[in-house]
Amino acid sequence: MSWKIALTVTLLNAIVIGGLTIPVADHVTKALKVSDREGGRDMLVVFILIPAGIIGGAVLGLVGTKWVGAVEWAQFWKAFGASALLGGVALFGIAGASLLTVIKPPLIDGRELALQLEFFVPAAMAPAGDPKHAGLQVSLYAGDKDNQYSEIDTAGIRTENGYLVVPARAELNSVSHIHMISFGTEDAGISQALELPLSPKPTKHDLKWTERMPMRRAELKNTEYVYTDLLVRYRVVLKEKAG
Repeated sequence: MSWKIALTVTLLNAIVIGGLTIPVADHVTKALKVSDREGGRDMLVVFILIPAGIIGGAVLGLVGTKWVGAVEWAQFWKAFGASALLGGVALFGIAGASLLTVIKPPLIDGRELALQLEFFVPAAMAPAGDPKHAGLQVSLYAGDKDNQYSEIDTAGIRTENGYLVVPARAELNSVSHIHMISFGTEDAGISQALELPLSPKPTKHDLKWTERMPMRRAELKNTEYVYTDLLVRYRVVLKEKAG
């Protein structure tokens, strides 16, 4: 192997793979929803991923040159081609593996979905004072990578037939076989949960309100769930199209 050829291939391959890393890293980090807060995603791309692509391209330039055993300049393009091939396989292989981890949301007619909820709290269980300041919390657990607090519509809180009705909205971010909804207050005066009978891939049938279902206490009692008079109903709603 000629070191002059190797160094030339190394430099050129570092430039090419580093350049390819820019659009690939931009696409993958967006797909993975890396936060743009305070330029975090841009810094990840510029200061970590692009330098990694350059270094990887350089290393594979040496590997490719040695692989073809280039000792004459007539073998330069063969060495560079082998190096570029190795770099491309490595870059797109890593990118592809990363994209496989992306959580994909369920869709109806190509539109993303959310979950509209209404909790019916009996008067005897309702928090004292203004419910808007009672520290009410709603969360949706749909797996280890999809566990989120949900938005409570404080303006829509109302009383109805002896119940305090608390509307909320949860994003359906992933195709999941579990949708565990929790409802409570910050001081744990109320702590309720229920696994919703929602399909991993909702259909148009789920756009209708369900019947009210009793929730259960979050904690077990003698290894059994204790259901209460706090009720919940839900329906799937279509999110607005982006743009």
